[in-house]
Amino acid sequence: MGYRAHVATPLQPQLVKELDAALAKLESTDPAAAGPHWGAMHKLLLKAKVDPQALIRIVGARDVAELKRALARAKGEEVPEVAAGEGGAGGGGADSTGAGSSASSAAHAPDIELPVLQDALRMFRKRLKLMQLDADSKIGHGPMSGTGQHRIQSMVPPRDFPIAVWEALARMGKLRREGDGFYSLIEQTGAHW
Repeated sequence: MGYRAHVATPLQPQLVKELDAALAKLESTDPAAAGPHWGAMHKLLLKAKVDPQALIRIVGARDVAELKRALARAKGEEVPEVAAGEGGAGGGGADSTGAGSSASSAAHAPDIELPVLQDALRMFRKRLKLMQLDADSKIGHGPMSGTGQHRIQSMVPPRDFPIAVWEALARMGKLRREGDGFYSLIEQTGAHW
């Protein structure tokens, strides 16, 4: 894994309480609906001066086990380093293999139910369509200006679902990975969903 979330100064007691409350909310929420809680946790960890690069990886991977270790480090507690083969198996996080987000999504693909995948794909299509409509409504280009079509090909998927869901959809051939966290829709004729 290798996330290192360093904190230079001790945390204020109020911030520690807020972090603990945010973690409790995050753990008690269904992972598919935990997007807003991860956003709140991200803001609190920025206040706590956690290393932004490590923070992006933790929040992006929705890694609860590594989040707990980062919180313990932020509070000044001694946290043993995790060996490469151990990962975050104890915290129910997205990464149980310790080899990165692509391996974690491969490990959790069977756990994702079909209705969740269908909802995620539906949301992806809807957001992509809304982004295209927004782009078309801009003055100077779009369907009514005659300056040509500028099609939005890919986007960063909505944070309402964990990255494992988007990776599972990519493995199923519904989405294509475009790099840097972007995915594009693969249009299929005769697809049942």
